[in-house]
Amino acid sequence: MKISDPDPNMMPAPSMHREEVAAGTKMPLGARRLMFIGGFCIPVGLIATAYIFGAQLLLVAGIVAVAVALSYQDGQRWFAGWSWLVALAGAAWLVATGAYWLAIISAVEASGPPTLLPTILFAVGVGAFVVMALGTLCGCISRYLRNRRTMAA
Repeated sequence: MKISDPDPNMMPAPSMHREEVAAGTKMPLGARRLMFIGGFCIPVGLIATAYIFGAQLLLVAGIVAVAVALSYQDGQRWFAGWSWLVALAGAAWLVATGAYWLAIISAVEASGPPTLLPTILFAVGVGAFVVMALGTLCGCISRYLRNRRTMAA
């Protein structure tokens, strides 16, 4: 073994990690944690919805968390413009879903036909979901183009 050969038991030099992060090859720690939490909430919400109807909100919250995590930005602040848009649209989707659920439950308990409110809440929820999905897609495309420009330079 030569002296210049790296020891396999040693950790990589900190400069290697900085270069890897600067090149945009790793998801930031905050986004990875949010992805883990959202990824856990989705199957739990799917399973629990069969037993508790309100648990669908956990599913929606998990999808929102994953979407926010995927809209990260490389650099000092990973939670930037697209992440804010996705988070706000996701919160609107979560609130509209909860209000829709409550409106349907109250109509069932009253044994009457639902009002126009559930239809409006459904439309607001779908619109918020579309904005959230587009924001996530735009964040991913923006990050891809930025990394591509960095690699080309």
